[in-house]
Amino acid sequence: MAKTFAQIEATLPHSRKLRQVNHRQKWAYLCAHLTPLGGFVGLFRYSKSVWADDAGLLASELDDAIVKLAEVNLIAFDHDEDFVRIVGWFLKKNAPENASRMASIAADFADLDAPGNLIFESAAEFAVGSIKRAQRWKADSTEWGKLRDVFKPFLATMRQNFEDDFHEALAVQLVGQNRAVKVELCALMPSLQHYLEAPCPHPADTVGAHDTKTRRDEHETKTTKDENYTPHLSGENIQPFASSSLVKVGSAEKKEVKQGPHSVTIEAARRIGAIG
Repeated sequence: MAKTFAQIEATLPHSRKLRQVNHRQKWAYLCAHLTPLGGFVGLFRYSKSVWADDAGLLASELDDAIVKLAEVNLIAFDHDEDFVRIVGWFLKKNAPENASRMASIAADFADLDAPGNLIFESAAEFAVGSIKRAQRWKADSTEWGKLRDVFKPFLATMRQNFEDDFHEALAVQLVGQNRAVKVELCALMPSLQHYLEAPCPHPADTVGAHDTKTRRDEHETKTTKDENYTPHLSGENIQPFASSSLVKVGSAEKKEVKQGPHSVTIEAARRIGAIG
């Protein structure tokens, strides 16, 4: 179904990112929001010839606009397939208000045929944006159970399709978010917690034996604290995860991506049974 309306923040003209681009580039950006080709996930095929016509720009001017908009992180664009992703789509006005809308968007992702890196980046933003929006719900709202019914299979599908690339995209989206969002997301997908805690590999000759032991002790201490953490003790508005029937969410086609899974993360996840 073609999109017939768009939700745009009234504060957009004051955006620091948007102030870095010229008038033609701003209009190209607004056209990406307004086009009926856009759908409801902020990720869609937008032929450059159509985009240039919508924005009233020459082909060369649109190319310059795409480069600049990507440079300031307002969009991501795949030049091979003409797919555009509007960065931040799910973090403001387009964040779903309720679990039914979340389920509808998850279904849209299942049918999405787009470049793999754009899919997992958009899916990570969708998950974090939705859980952030849900923090406004009451503690006893029935929407919490419905949210988990949507996101547990959705996150599992994305992890299966994109492995640590999806973990990394979630970690990027979690920067600056409050602890409640992180804890809820890790409860829905336990392998994310292990990814976030996995130590970065270093060449053997760059870390001394004493430093290695100290860092390992610190890591074990931190892990113990996190395992003992419960939402009840934190005082934050985090709902305990309850098992419930899973809704069916289709698989997105796995695309070739540059970065493979980290062996440390996969091994840690296997130990706790998060993956087979």
